[in-house]
Amino acid sequence: MARMNDPSESAISLIRAARRIVAFSGAGISTEAGIPDFRSPRGVYSNSDALEWLSASGFRRDPAAFYRASMGLFSTIARAAPTDAHRLLVRLEELGKVEAVVTQNIDGLHAAAGSSNVFELHGTWRTGRCSECGAFHSMAPLYEKILRGETDAPGCSLCSAPVRPDIVLFEELLPVEAWQGAVAAVGRCDLMLVLGSSLVVYPAAELPMMAVSAGAKLAIVNLEETSCDRAAAAVVRGRLGEFARAALAAFSPAPPAPPSS
Repeated sequence: MARMNDPSESAISLIRAARRIVAFSGAGISTEAGIPDFRSPRGVYSNSDALEWLSASGFRRDPAAFYRASMGLFSTIARAAPTDAHRLLVRLEELGKVEAVVTQNIDGLHAAAGSSNVFELHGTWRTGRCSECGAFHSMAPLYEKILRGETDAPGCSLCSAPVRPDIVLFEELLPVEAWQGAVAAVGRCDLMLVLGSSLVVYPAAELPMMAVSAGAKLAIVNLEETSCDRAAAAVVRGRLGEFARAALAAFSPAPPAPPSS
């Protein structure tokens, strides 16, 4: 059980008092689901080939090389399931506390867990578009074709041009609609809850201080120090899963009382 001076209890108290929470999630919420991050020394971007091919120009130059460079990651994402931290945000939404989730992750686990208002700043691997005609595609069946050896670069069912997942690649800007929606939500919140982000990737990392400037409180749960820690009302330096389980217990319905004898 958390002590009253425990940082986790301080963060839970902020959540309890808040009415309009925006959660901001980074790689830490997904690594606990078994998905590798991108920027650590062993992350996806530590591979120079990935840096080359996971770019807009790399995809245009050689879609097959793009899929070869990304299949390991996408196969891992396909097997991943939401964590306690994802479930915590769903529970807080059920209680009317969380108004929006802003995420830097492409795995779609927030939506899979049941969060209804998610701004995916870097897109999602679960859907895709034809690079020529723009037709919508669900990516899972296309990845299955690659795994079965039926294709090395899936083509559009309408025009046969290469299909690419709806993720933000190197050389590309964030999707305008997702960014504007996130900024608007942040401007209305009374608490911003950062979960598993080192806050080093911009412009997404600007959002916590936007919330503080608009009068919201800030709570950060992350293994490492962030540039926003000094502005936070609560900082939990530890594993996200441990905090999520403590918070889930705090916001779960009380068990029914035993029948009187």
